[in-house]
Amino acid sequence: MSTEKEIILQFAPWESFVSPTFWHKLAELKLDHDRLSDSKRSITGHYTNRNASGCLLEVDYTAYNRMAKPPKFSHSAIGTIYNKNTIEEFKALDKLQLLADEGKELLADMCSGGALRDPSLLTRFFVLSFADLKCHSYYYWFAFPCPLTPTLKLQGAVQKLRDLPNSSSYIMALKALPTESQNFFILYANVEKNIFEARSLSSLDDKNVEFCYFGFADPSEYEHPAWIMRNYAAFLLQQCPSFVGKPLKFLGLRHNQQMNIDDSLVWKVIQTEACDLSQSENIKFVGWELNKNGKMGPRMVCMRDSMDPAKLAENSVNLNLKLMKWRLVPDLNLEIISQTKCLLFGAGTLGCAVARNLLSWGFKHITLLDSGKVGFSNPVRQNLYTHADAVAGNRMKATTAAQRLKEINPSAETAGYVLEIPMPGHTIGESLLAQTKEHLKVIEKLVQDHDVIFLLTDSRESRWLPTLLGAAKEKIVINAALGFDSYLVMRHGTTRKEAGDDGQEIEGLKCINGDQLGCYFCNDVTAPGNSLKDRTLDQQCTVTRPGVSNIAASYAVELLVALLQHPRKELAPAYYAQSGRGRSEETEEKVPEGLLGILPHSIRGMLCNYENILPATQKFAQCIACSAAVLNEYKKEGHAFLFKTFETAKFLEDLTGISEFKRLNSEIIDFDDEEFDMSDSDED
Repeated sequence: MSTEKEIILQFAPWESFVSPTFWHKLAELKLDHDRLSDSKRSITGHYTNRNASGCLLEVDYTAYNRMAKPPKFSHSAIGTIYNKNTIEEFKALDKLQLLADEGKELLADMCSGGALRDPSLLTRFFVLSFADLKCHSYYYWFAFPCPLTPTLKLQGAVQKLRDLPNSSSYIMALKALPTESQNFFILYANVEKNIFEARSLSSLDDKNVEFCYFGFADPSEYEHPAWIMRNYAAFLLQQCPSFVGKPLKFLGLRHNQQMNIDDSLVWKVIQTEACDLSQSENIKFVGWELNKNGKMGPRMVCMRDSMDPAKLAENSVNLNLKLMKWRLVPDLNLEIISQTKCLLFGAGTLGCAVARNLLSWGFKHITLLDSGKVGFSNPVRQNLYTHADAVAGNRMKATTAAQRLKEINPSAETAGYVLEIPMPGHTIGESLLAQTKEHLKVIEKLVQDHDVIFLLTDSRESRWLPTLLGAAKEKIVINAALGFDSYLVMRHGTTRKEAGDDGQEIEGLKCINGDQLGCYFCNDVTAPGNSLKDRTLDQQCTVTRPGVSNIAASYAVELLVALLQHPRKELAPAYYAQSGRGRSEETEEKVPEGLLGILPHSIRGMLCNYENILPATQKFAQCIACSAAVLNEYKKEGHAFLFKTFETAKFLEDLTGISEFKRLNSEIIDFDDEEFDMSDSDED
């Protein structure tokens, strides 16, 4: 540059460099924490003066952690992000006012001396953004606010550090400067007295300015200093007004790949006009970054292609669930849902529908157990199978369904087991004895390894063993059963014991605590037999109106989710109207609600009149599945006990005392009303 006349000093503008992880983290924070709030959030960035290319200011996922340290050979920048809720808000925001507001905060740090204590405040930036989370597109505009102060004029040629007299002394002093102080510092160099000393910016005063080099880590690769020097000069002239009209020397510290600083540059500048930055109302600001076309405007980045497809699918699957927490159900616990392991006995019409609903709610651990193959009649009712599966002829329902769930949500952990469920009254021949024992071991382990058991099989007796195991191993059990135009969905009473308050007493309602609720078999006074024996085809198959299975499956999953959101989980009580009082809106309104509404024991529905009733029943002391007698016998004898029940269902009747009822024949049994209290809702 010419040394014959003064030239206005130009600055290399900042260029933003945004890591994809920055957007990933923003999406996570927006969904899980900020939700509808568009309040500004503090962030940090970093830049490097080692082998610098351009004038890059970088942000990544660590930007949201104020305690994060910059990478090695890098320095911190202080920032703010304004993430708006809609693209309209992003467009309509007053950009000049936003720049002025941020600029005034910068001036406040300059005038208060805050920048002396933390010089990184001089490297200020902010981001205006809108995150289109459905399309994984992010609109953003970076700005690096700077007060519009009188120009700095360059005096003389730009010099390299190596060309200064006694350059080795300068270099030696600079190498003694700690890395954390290299962003802004003062190099005191008195050649006559042979004093060369690097000092922190906090030592700033207006004396001996002729011996001072005002140093900064310069990320510019050009002859022009980085934009950062513009704020630095404004700060120095504000702190020391006597510097106005005096030549000032600035040292842009630049490292090469080998960490040599010989190519660092020195600019000698002067500002002849004073400017009082404390009068911020009269100061204008500049600093919006130009877009890729070199024009004033925002940028847009689409992350759809760059994100891992599995991760992208997982984020999209969870989008609707996390949006629930924004406004509708802020306290919804999605973590417990994603961690709960579900075991489905049955992969038919009910099993497929339940599995799909579980995926919709964010359940990731789903295991299916079934022994059947996909038939030609299945795909139209069972939504995890296709006609091609039936044509293949050898595709098992359990494994095919597990594979389809994985295809729908790659982040789900699914498995299918092809197993026969041993049943009471279904005699096991000698040839199948060894296989049945192995199947029993697998079933027992699966129940033990899962948190929730769904009973979705097509016969009553096939539900007995899972009911027994669920009770014995203290699991949550959800049962769904179908009629032609009716359905039953219920949660089994738990055998888990835990200290806690019983359900509250409410006038007009009766309460049954979760550990006193009955199971699917508690209303029986006979053991299940072979329901397929001597039956025609329409009696062997579950013949229902097509919509019944989807309704029941949806209720089953919703009941589980409501149960998991309750503070006492499966110990949550159920309420029903007391006998003689009838059902009324006033009574029903008194039923305590959990996070997602009331929590019934069972739901009985009829499509003939489109009505649901919510009966609740207590445990039956002589139940053939969950009574103490049955559980104790299973725990004592294990498989030996089970094989006795498989041989003849009468064994269960004798064990529990149900067989005694048959001796009563048609005798009239008188009940005291107080001992046998039954709600209207139990009559179906």
